Amino acid sequence: MVMEFFEGKYKTSGSILIRNKFIGELSADQVIVDEKGVVEGSLKSSELIVSGNVNGNINSDSIVIMENGVISGDILYKQIAVFEGGIINVAGMKQIDNKQDKVIDILPKVAE
Repeated sequence: MVMEFFEGKYKTSGSILIRNKFIGELSADQVIVDEKGVVEGSLKSSELIVSGNVNGNINSDSIVIMENGVISGDILYKQIAVFEGGIINVAGMKQIDNKQDKVIDILPKVAE
């Protein structure tokens, strides 16, 4: 069996869909790793959706691990969601400090 893979550094604005194996450094606004996709190395994104396997140093604002997704390594994130069946197997996991959103109660106008 021949495994196709890409290797190197790749940086882009926009989305990247990984269907095979990628080894190296990957940076994009959105990274989607499908069920047969594998990423090994460092990954930086605003949004990461994992149905396959990601292993390495991960820095992402939003991480979604789907039913078949596996994520391992060191994770730096703002928010994370894991669907039933998704696996997190990490050496270190740290949430990036979010600035608290200001919530202001809007009261109905009182009739005079």
